[in-house]
Amino acid sequence: MASVIEDSLKEYQNFLNGEKADVDIVETTIPVKPEFNSTTIKDLRKKINVTQKGLANLIGVSTRTVESWEMDRTEPNRSSQKLLTLLTRDTSLVNELRLI
Repeated sequence: MASVIEDSLKEYQNFLNGEKADVDIVETTIPVKPEFNSTTIKDLRKKINVTQKGLANLIGVSTRTVESWEMDRTEPNRSSQKLLTLLTRDTSLVNELRLI
């Protein structure tokens, strides 16, 4: 008796060979976590039209921290990366962050 996995693999092989197969196709996207370096941080800052001090105020770090990121001396910590990711995906969040 073939196992469920073996049956599934046979169905998949039939599908790949163009034969009749009872296969459901499911498409999905996997979000890619942006990587932040001096260029991506500068580009984001220009995109949202803020100075280093402005970006620092938005995400709650010092101006020196943003300066250090943009000189590739340090990288944003996990919390900062999350906020930068949100800003990258939705620049309208700038207005929300200014209110906090």
